[in-house]
Parts: sequence; C-alpha cells; structure tokens
Amino acid sequence: MENSGFSSRSLRPLRWLVPATALALTALLAGCGSETGSTGSGGTGGTGGTGGTGGTGGSVSCTVTVEAGDDDQKAVQTALIEAKEGDVVCFGAGTFKFETELSLDVAKVTLHGAGADKTIWDFAGQTVGANGVIIKSNGVVIEDLGVKNPPGDGIRGDSVEGITFRRLEVIWDADASKESGAYGLYPVDSSEVLIEGCTVKGARDAGIYVGQSTNIVIKDSEAYGNVAGVEIENSTDAEVMNNYVHDNTAGILVFNLPNLPVQDGKRAKVHDNKVESNNLGNFGIAGTVVAKVPEGIGIMILASDDNEIHNNEIIGNNSVGLVMVNYLEALFGLPNDPAYNKFPEGNFVHDNTFSGNGTDPSSLIKGTSGGLDPIPDIIWDGCVDPAAVDDGHLINCIKDNKAGAADATYANADFCGNPPVVTTDATGVTCEYEPLPSQK
Repeated sequence: MENSGFSSRSLRPLRWLVPATALALTALLAGCGSETGSTGSGGTGGTGGTGGTGGTGGSVSCTVTVEAGDDDQKAVQTALIEAKEGDVVCFGAGTFKFETELSLDVAKVTLHGAGADKTIWDFAGQTVGANGVIIKSNGVVIEDLGVKNPPGDGIRGDSVEGITFRRLEVIWDADASKESGAYGLYPVDSSEVLIEGCTVKGARDAGIYVGQSTNIVIKDSEAYGNVAGVEIENSTDAEVMNNYVHDNTAGILVFNLPNLPVQDGKRAKVHDNKVESNNLGNFGIAGTVVAKVPEGIGIMILASDDNEIHNNEIIGNNSVGLVMVNYLEALFGLPNDPAYNKFPEGNFVHDNTFSGNGTDPSSLIKGTSGGLDPIPDIIWDGCVDPAAVDDGHLINCIKDNKAGAADATYANADFCGNPPVVTTDATGVTCEYEPLPSQK
C-alpha cells in the first residue's frame, strides 16, 4: 500500500502490544456515547491494529462534522476557529487537501477522524506554514486520522498543558528523503503529553519527538523509516513503553543538548519496547545534531541523567545495542554553554535482552568502543565529570541484561582517557538504583 502513503507494514498487528491496547480500547469504549453530528456524518469507528493505527476506538458525540469537499482548507480551518471549549470536531472518511498550516487555539477540543487510514489530511500541496497542524491550546485531543506528506512538521503542540495524540499516522511517501519534514509528532515546551497507538514513517529528524517537556507517556506506537525513531530531548519524567521502533537510523534517543531554554532533562523510563534493525542510512540535514548520529544504534543516551532502561528487546542494530556518551566534541563540537552538564550520570540499564547487535558497526562506534571486535551489547564512553561531587547517583549501573543464555557484554571505552584503557569488566558498574515510577 506504499502508493497510498500508508504502508501495510505500519498497520500489521504487533502481538506484544495487544494486551495494553486492548485494555485502552475497552476503557475508551466504556466511556463513549453515541456519535452525532450537526452536519453530515463523521467517523463510525471500526476495528484497528495495535501499536499503530486502526479504527476510532469507539463512537463519539460530535459537535460538528466536516466532510472532504472542494475547499477543505476553508472548511476545516473555519471549524477550528469556531470550535468552543469542550467541542468534538469530527472529520469524515476521505482525503482532505491543504495548502496552508492548520491551527487550533481553543482549549479542550477533540479532533476526531474516522480512522488513520480513512480520514487523510494531505499536505503535499502546502506552501504556507512550518507545520501541517499546530496546536496552541491546553487539553486538546487529536485522534484517528492520518497526516500525509507535510513539507514541515506533521502535528506540533506548542507550549501546551495536556495534549493527546491517539491512533494517528504521520507518513511521508518518499523513503529516506531530505525533502520530508523534520518531525512527525512534535510536542515541545509542554506538559502532560500522551502519545499512544500512533505510527510515524519518514521524518528526516525524529518520528516521535518530545522536547523541553514534562510528564510524558509514549506507548503502543510504531516508528520506522525515520532518522530517529523516538527522541526524548531535554525533557523530564517521560515513560516510553510497548513501542515497536525499527528500521530507523537510530531507534530511541534520550538526549540533553546545550543552548536550549530548558535544560537538565532526566528520568526517562524506557521499557518493554522492541528496538530492531535500526540501520537506515542517516538522511538528516547537515548541521543538525541528529545528522551526526551514526546509523545502527538501538538506544542512545547522550548527556542525560537518572534514566531507567529496562525490559526492552534490542535486536539486530548493526553498530551497538545501547550506548551512553557525553557530548563528544569530536562528534558535536563544543557546547559553548557554561550551564550545560555534558556527562550522562545515574542511569540504570537492567533486564534488557540483546541479540545480533554490533555486527557491522559504524566507524564512530568502532572508535568509541576502543576497537573491540565484536562490539559489546552495551557501551559507556567512560567519561566522567572531574568537578562532580559524588551524591550516590553518579555511576551508570548495569545489571541483569541478557544475550541469549549469557550475560550481555559491556565495555567502558574510556574515551576521555589519555591514552584510553578499555575494559570489559562490568564489576564496577554492576549496581542498581530505585526503579523510576510509572507516569500516571
């Protein structure tokens, strides 16, 4: 189904996500009423896949319904302007075509489609605006529709409290194209963020991105064909769980970057994800941070503290399964930010399973690993902050990770040593921290 922009690959059932998704659907069905609309008919629900897209998850009560027509730009934007707090604006099955960014700045509005493969918002002809959709109001839900080929970002939430992205698809038809938009789902400077049951393919930066935000849940979703599948950047208290992240340049990134208004992101809880075959050539735009990320990485922690990475399946990533690094000058240049702490500290990596990683590493990962062959499952660059005061949370702890029946392999690459003294002895980092709580 590539010619429609919505790949059958992205719609296939993901067995490990069924229980969580089924519970979510059951709860949603129990709380929904019948669907009515003031004009026309909206989406009627339907059955769905898991970990990506599907039907509408039950019927809803529509305040107004908009159908595809001759002037979709006017019809849809008018509905968004005229919406009142608490309204449910429904969109019927069909393809809506836009030339200009859509915007919503009314609180507690739900935008509801007939299903991500049925209600398609097509931005291929867009000439105005940096996003397909921008949401600037609190408490918004956008669900059950597909966004196709936006020249900029797909759906952005900007400085909002409470935003839900549910059962959405953001798809660029072209594979690994620098002409695609940078981000698929893009909440920034926001809080109480929920992304569930979504699929993003083809972003030239990150498919599912949350930046400079707090209290975040990303679950039951799929990201593939992007430079980064999922990225948590300069954000605090995120939970990333039950996702299928595959065939990107890098799977899951937990980054702290310098020179941003919000710094010191921490406490991402990344668990029960399948992170597989993230070996796509990097097609990011030169000069961006993500364009410097080597291909073949499963999970990467960059300069971020107190994260917990556990119970993930990390499979077939050619460079390395999991790597923790400081803001490497050789890769990223000087941070030029005196408030920035570039060292990853207090991370807890445990109970993950590794298989088939590091079989064809990039030159950077070869260098960072001190020339080890084969590449270990887990690499820490070994760099520590010489000015740090030990608060009992400086060591990056590794515990009970497996590769088949054996323990997962580990290396401290001592990248900052002169000369480096690489060690594969995990004794000094075999420790544990209190598990992070789940987000509510």
